[in-house]
Amino acid sequence: MQAFSDVLLGWADDRRQEGRERPLLQRSAGKWVFGDEQKRIVQDRVCFDLQTPPRESGRILWVYANPYIDLLAGPYGLEILDSICRESGFVTKLTNPFTEFLDPMRGLQELVDRFQPQMIGISFRNMDDALIIHSLDGDPESVDTLEMFPEVRRVAEALRGFRGPVFIGGAAFGMSPEQFLDALQLEYGIYGAADPAISQLCEAWTSDVLGADPGDHGKFRELWSQLPSALWREGGAVRRNDAARTRVLTQTPRIKRTWAFSYKNVRDYLPEPVRGAQGCPLACSYCVESVNRMRMSFRSVEQVVDEIEFSLRRYGIRVFHIADSEANVPMDRLTGLAKEIVRRNLHHEILWTAYLNARPFEAAAIPLLVESGLYRFKFAFDHFDDRVLQSYHKNFREKDLEAILDAFEPYIGHIQLYAGILLGGPGEDESTLAYAMQRMKEHAKRGFTFYYNVGVRIYPGTPFGKQFLENPDASGYYGPGKSDGGLSALIYSAPEAPRVLAARLEERFQDTPRVFRMNKEKTTGIGYEAYRQYLVAWNAWLDGRWQEAYATLDGIEQLEQLREGVALQRLLRMKLRQTVPTNLLGGGSR
Repeated sequence: MQAFSDVLLGWADDRRQEGRERPLLQRSAGKWVFGDEQKRIVQDRVCFDLQTPPRESGRILWVYANPYIDLLAGPYGLEILDSICRESGFVTKLTNPFTEFLDPMRGLQELVDRFQPQMIGISFRNMDDALIIHSLDGDPESVDTLEMFPEVRRVAEALRGFRGPVFIGGAAFGMSPEQFLDALQLEYGIYGAADPAISQLCEAWTSDVLGADPGDHGKFRELWSQLPSALWREGGAVRRNDAARTRVLTQTPRIKRTWAFSYKNVRDYLPEPVRGAQGCPLACSYCVESVNRMRMSFRSVEQVVDEIEFSLRRYGIRVFHIADSEANVPMDRLTGLAKEIVRRNLHHEILWTAYLNARPFEAAAIPLLVESGLYRFKFAFDHFDDRVLQSYHKNFREKDLEAILDAFEPYIGHIQLYAGILLGGPGEDESTLAYAMQRMKEHAKRGFTFYYNVGVRIYPGTPFGKQFLENPDASGYYGPGKSDGGLSALIYSAPEAPRVLAARLEERFQDTPRVFRMNKEKTTGIGYEAYRQYLVAWNAWLDGRWQEAYATLDGIEQLEQLREGVALQRLLRMKLRQTVPTNLLGGGSR
């Protein structure tokens, strides 16, 4: 029975199985049953891995190179690409080395040795944490933005010994793909939407694309050079193809979720992403979305709700986030989604949230949206002064914001309306700042909630990024990105330096309970590295490696400051007490 369980769990040929707890099968009421963690693995194996085409096309390892853990986001984009490859017969594996291994780079290299992929795809999703100031203490001229690119560079360096093709994509990569490809010393990349390229790669794949010598990329390079959005090196230069044209998205609703991320969201009733569209027709001055996508692509409303229903039935997910840049562009997309949710009677089982733009928004649709389960309306108001809104290249003005707030006022207490504000960006001066603060305080008294950031991150390739390159010596710019064109953190802040402005705003809003500065959440008390180690333990626990998880938790200093870490440690102690002598568990005082 144990050998059979290993097949179901996919552990039969996994060298890490020695760290997993036995027996996995227990006898109950005359039947052999799995433990709770193993049930989830078996169900995924039956639902996905054991239903792929019988012929193996190839082997691909997806690396989610995202070290940002404070607000944990799952690899939804890679999960979509992974589903494309699996349905085409590829054997796939998805990993985030930062949340799976205490030593991320060594763990990644060992995984490559075990899994033996033919090619590796890297997702470079986030440039940074998008937070300008973490603490009011420190050098007034400095910024606290946590940068991701140095860690992504470490991932690329760790894969230098792999002789097969390594390609990279993701939202951050797409901002300046040639520059990043050079900086990472990689051969292949994809900018913008990757699913058309990966679909075409899978369709054209033959067994001889990569021959006996994994370092011979001749046929692979030829195939890669025909893909939409592809970049590759040729003759000492980087070449690129045009992106795919506007199209209808037809991704499968049967997305295999990464359970280490999804389970935390299910437990805490946090939203899981579902994609309805790609791209954004707006052209906000600071935003990378129009840079990366350039074109709009839509999925049918029925397919979006199919995925919601599948994720509800398969994983027990009850809270969803519509992962579109602006879910109400156009407005009938948003109302159509609400109607389909109600038609299927899912509004009694789920809640959902979405990013929304002030235009177009129809107040008459609010009752339908609330009935369908849309409980959190997230608007990027950005500012209240029309001069700054014009600088940000927004397609609305203050009168539009006033109309939205008036329309939602009767619903305060029944739904959540969060409005994001960017203070201190290009176009800000003392008069515009004073006006924005006044309006935020007035509307907060009405019951509305505002989250503000201090300064604006200037990303490569955006209108604000191009504006910086035209006049890099202009005042108002801060951070190390001043010397590399914004690859490192480059912040614009006016009329004062970010930390000085943050302290001023903190004082101004101290008596306004519904106005918050965006800041770190999970890692504030315990620190980044300790929280990362907790997530490594969390992954080990879900994978059945209880002793490894317990030992990892026991090595975290000040674990008592992390309530969820202490709870997991107590759970593991109970599980291990039956099989491990108490004196070997350690950490008895916790």
